[in-house]
Amino acid sequence: MTTGPASKPERMSSKTKKKSRTSFGATAPPFLDYLQDILRRYPDGGQILKELIQNADDAQATEVVFIHDERSYGTESLWTNELGEYQGPALYAYNNAAFTEDDWEGIQLAGRSGKRNDPNKVGRFGIGFNSVYHITDVPSIFSSKHLGMMDPQEKIFENGKGFLWSLDNTEHQDALTTMIDQFQPFRDIVSLVSRQEWSKVVEDQHFDGTIFRFPLRNQASDISDNLYDSNKVVELFDSFILDADLSLLFLKNVTSVALIHINAHGTANTRLEVKSSVPTDVILKSEDKSIVEGSTRFKLITLNSEDQKFTKWLVTTCTMKEGHVENLDSLAKKLSFFPQVDLAFPCGEKRDCSQSRLSCFLPLPNNESNKTGLPVYINACFGLTDNRRQIKWQEDDQKHDEHAVWNELLMKEVLPHAYLMIIQHAIKLAQKSDLPVLSVYDLWPDIAQIQHKDKWYAVALDVFHHLFSQKLAVLSLAKDEREFITPSEAVLPCNGPTSPDTFAAIKRILVSCGENLVTLPGNVSRALSEAYPRALKHVTPTFLRDILRRIGVHNISKEDKLCLLEYVLSDEKYKDLKGLQLLPLNDGSFRSFSNREEDTVFTFLASFI
Repeated sequence: MTTGPASKPERMSSKTKKKSRTSFGATAPPFLDYLQDILRRYPDGGQILKELIQNADDAQATEVVFIHDERSYGTESLWTNELGEYQGPALYAYNNAAFTEDDWEGIQLAGRSGKRNDPNKVGRFGIGFNSVYHITDVPSIFSSKHLGMMDPQEKIFENGKGFLWSLDNTEHQDALTTMIDQFQPFRDIVSLVSRQEWSKVVEDQHFDGTIFRFPLRNQASDISDNLYDSNKVVELFDSFILDADLSLLFLKNVTSVALIHINAHGTANTRLEVKSSVPTDVILKSEDKSIVEGSTRFKLITLNSEDQKFTKWLVTTCTMKEGHVENLDSLAKKLSFFPQVDLAFPCGEKRDCSQSRLSCFLPLPNNESNKTGLPVYINACFGLTDNRRQIKWQEDDQKHDEHAVWNELLMKEVLPHAYLMIIQHAIKLAQKSDLPVLSVYDLWPDIAQIQHKDKWYAVALDVFHHLFSQKLAVLSLAKDEREFITPSEAVLPCNGPTSPDTFAAIKRILVSCGENLVTLPGNVSRALSEAYPRALKHVTPTFLRDILRRIGVHNISKEDKLCLLEYVLSDEKYKDLKGLQLLPLNDGSFRSFSNREEDTVFTFLASFI
């Protein structure tokens, strides 16, 4: 057997055989790609400030200050020369809570929020903080023991995406003290917001608060080509000011937000300050805690800008207890959401219901999809769309989306209980004269205003069905408006049109004889006619004739008798007038109707009065 050249197949296998692939799997996109995707989906505008407020609220801060600083700082003494271009105008966000070590770790976890599994945290979405890259390329944070700068483009610092100076590090401490230009922006803002000296903070090795600095982007970068000048910061502030009176309604901790402008010469001017407070003397707790628990209180919002505005709100918080709605319980655990709905109602002012809208701890954008047409503002831990501009619903393309299902369950199972709670508590406050009685009726949804909003029309009907099925005393008596009765006990005003004088005369008669007359605004009348399951007792000509026969008319004024005669004639049942002393005579007196022939003529003429 002789050996010769290898065959073609053998040559291929020995010389060109490729190395087998052993690794496989999806990979994360580069961080810059991730940021750019966020900025495409997440809108520039006032929502950025709201995200920063939410983060502060999570940290249990009570005060937030945004500062638009137009000053430019020196570039001689810098940590690196590359930082010189970030010494110009900047936006600052201060809050009075210090970062924990977990916070320092969490802010570096882009898109993997450390709050995701905590339903009590409102800023739980990873894209929230990263929305600041609309404004800046190099955000920096000063808090507790550290000052950190983030550099996603990796163009400034040698060893990565940022740098962290520590107050307890000797070398860093020296830099923080001697590099005047580099850290002067923080010196100035620390002095402004906390009245502390920079040297004392460095010496104490701790800053009891948090300052974010966002140098405005003045040239296109790998992150974004969105340039930010002073005019854009003004627009950012203007956008927030539009919702400023709503911004503190549903937050847990933050009670003060201010917007400050510092011009290029260092002169500071406060554009806006909004504060909230909760009087502790009026707090009502839910009585029936079998299914839900909650409370109602007043919240006072004071807004100081060019003018001062003061608003008093009635705020109800209602939480569904575990064990009553299985799907709600399972989704609450799976999504780490909280089955709570808050309602806020502006007291003492008649607001257009078309402006009421949804909040997810802070007001959602003022667009049609977030407007409910209800007289209350609704807040909950909603499942939101990716850009956080609206909540998800079970539309055709997302019937099984868990966030959409969660939102539907909140509106179906929790909201009606919250609505009943705020109405019942408003009644108690009205009975104690802490709230006008008319405000109780202003709380009722108006069917006429939301008929074109299918979802909120269905929600209103659910509220009414719960309200009426429990036979609650929710209608105010005409004889004593602070006394409330159930609809089944009430005598409702006439269905047909009546003149004001006639209505007033009927009211005086019925109140004087002890009838349970209620006077209702249109929205309540429409609710009863639309959703009350049984027949209601209304004032009719027949009903009034029976009352007049029973009590007589001797003590009724001439003017009222003529008004009552007009009404009892309106159904043209002239035979039923027999015995009523309402027939007017020439001398100004009245006699009873009878079967006499001449009464027929009088009746005919009286019908034209």
